[in-house]
Amino acid sequence: MAANRTTSQIPSIYEASAIWTAMGILGLLMALFLLVFDSAIFSGVEWLVEISHSGPNSLSPETAAAVRDGIDIWPWAGIAVAVVALPLGNGRARAALTNALRPVAARQEGDVLPPDHYGRVFLLVLLGVFVFAGLSHWALRSHLDTDWLEGEDGLSEWWSVATYLAAAVLAGATAWALWATRHTKLRYLYLVMAVAFFLGAMEEISWGQRLFGWGTPSAIEQINFQDETTIHNVNFANNVIYEALFWGSALGLTGGVWRLTANLRGLSDRMRMFLPSLTLAPALLLILAWRTGDLWENANIIRLVMDHFNHGPRGSEVPEVMLGLCILVYTFTNLQKARYLRRLAGTATSANVREIVRERL
Repeated sequence: MAANRTTSQIPSIYEASAIWTAMGILGLLMALFLLVFDSAIFSGVEWLVEISHSGPNSLSPETAAAVRDGIDIWPWAGIAVAVVALPLGNGRARAALTNALRPVAARQEGDVLPPDHYGRVFLLVLLGVFVFAGLSHWALRSHLDTDWLEGEDGLSEWWSVATYLAAAVLAGATAWALWATRHTKLRYLYLVMAVAFFLGAMEEISWGQRLFGWGTPSAIEQINFQDETTIHNVNFANNVIYEALFWGSALGLTGGVWRLTANLRGLSDRMRMFLPSLTLAPALLLILAWRTGDLWENANIIRLVMDHFNHGPRGSEVPEVMLGLCILVYTFTNLQKARYLRRLAGTATSANVREIVRERL
């Protein structure tokens, strides 16, 4: 009875057809409403602005353009929601997706990692990430011109270097720990992560250019807007990283919700070693708000609220600091799981050896 009560506390969002269908229909209705009545809605916004202030007060041309862009963008957001939600509301489509994911996501007979516990430790880590995210946002936004904090070779940059290097070591240790387990293929993912985090750390310090004072090659200097020996400051690469941070944080939040809802029903060890925890949600949300992109900027509710209270994004260091925190927590917790799997594999191997010796005797 107690187990049944515990399971019912976290409903299966994935299997809630009515919720997905309602979300899809509402998304379509919102899109159609905004597409058809966009001028009327814009006039209503202007009217609300005028009556909310004493005396004559109209929207500035810049603000009016931003509001108009937001009204034009939100229909596409509704269509995107409908494209995702309506198929999930269909039983056959959801069953096909479930069958496709079951070999990878569903708990198998040989899986041994215990379910996640969403208790005191989870809440404490979540609170810690929330406080760190809030303080980082306030400090890096309010002290944008403080060189020792946010300038080149400042504290925020060295935080990124330190977290990337630590994450590279942790990811490499995770790959090594997985070597003796049944998840040997998963180790290649962590080896790739270790290399990527190391390259990220080197990029942050311009591959040692500012430490040792060598010059920038002319070929790189012509396309690098900071005149440094880096790839991420090249225009096209900077745009790719910008989008990768946005979509990576969105997928991270989606993965965290999936891990939460699928936790007690059974999630494979591979997915527990891959999906992030929702403890990272505050940091991922902050990255999402800062890295929405030009197209969706006026459709970003979180960012609009932040701008309204004069706490909108300034500078570029906050997402990088949040990314450093996320990969550090992610690789540390996964290393603990990999060591647990290695201990169990070692125990099983020892037991098998003893059994073979006993049979020979």
